[in-house]
Amino acid sequence: MKEKIIEILNNEELYEIGFAKIEYFKDIENKLILQKRKKHNTPFQIGKIDDKTFKKENIFKSAIVVLMPYYKNIKIIEENYAYVAACFNCPDYHITLRNKLLNVYNFLKSSGYLAKICIDNNELDERYLAYKAGLGFYGLNHLLINDKYGSFFFIGIILTDAIFDYNIPLKKTCYKCKKCLKYCPNKAIKLNGEFNGNKCISFITQKKDITLKEEKLINQCIFGCDVCANICPHNTRIKEYSYKETVKIDVINYSHLSNKEFKKLYGKYSFSWRGRNIFERNINIYKQKLEKKL
Repeated sequence: MKEKIIEILNNEELYEIGFAKIEYFKDIENKLILQKRKKHNTPFQIGKIDDKTFKKENIFKSAIVVLMPYYKNIKIIEENYAYVAACFNCPDYHITLRNKLLNVYNFLKSSGYLAKICIDNNELDERYLAYKAGLGFYGLNHLLINDKYGSFFFIGIILTDAIFDYNIPLKKTCYKCKKCLKYCPNKAIKLNGEFNGNKCISFITQKKDITLKEEKLINQCIFGCDVCANICPHNTRIKEYSYKETVKIDVINYSHLSNKEFKKLYGKYSFSWRGRNIFERNINIYKQKLEKKL
């Protein structure tokens, strides 16, 4: 059955696949409690700690975890243009990856098993499940690093009550070069292992209300942030995979869009879920910075 699932996923061009046993993940409980106590979690991180650790008995026994790579596209050279982080340059991964997982979902259901597809907007700690499935190891930047894709990938999960021969976590660490700590624009990363999501530029570019101090942090990448990924040595030699498109906005000549125009231009990208107002706010902030230079 495991071999059949791998075959189905390979036919969808998904090649990094792992199987993790669902059990009480006690080893991350204290970390999650500390994050919550220090208010390091962003509002985008939904779900209770018990949901993330599977502390309570549940109907699922296994997690089938897959990685889908995306084009890293880290060369930003045209100052008059604004860009989005690499993960937003492809059609909405929630839809693309879900469609790639549907055949396994249907196979499990037709075989008499429960199945649930989870991609990003759920209560799970998806990176931790990918780690448990042997698909990567953690960097100091809190990103999961895969030997093949670096940290440029999306995670898809199918929860099921089927039982498999499980993978084991990798016994590896990152190089600990500390570049991510040094170059993080808002010092969200700490050497002691803490990560403050509310200080991460990626979150700041996506939230509705920002302070004047936070405005100063918004730069040419107007949605998301790739700084710690771009300078990570684990990402220097990875192959540039998948959909090769770059969303770039002519900041100087940018015109206000209606909601209909915004949806037509950018509706296929996952960043469009935050809407036109935040997108244009960030463009205007960067535009003001450019105009001061002129």
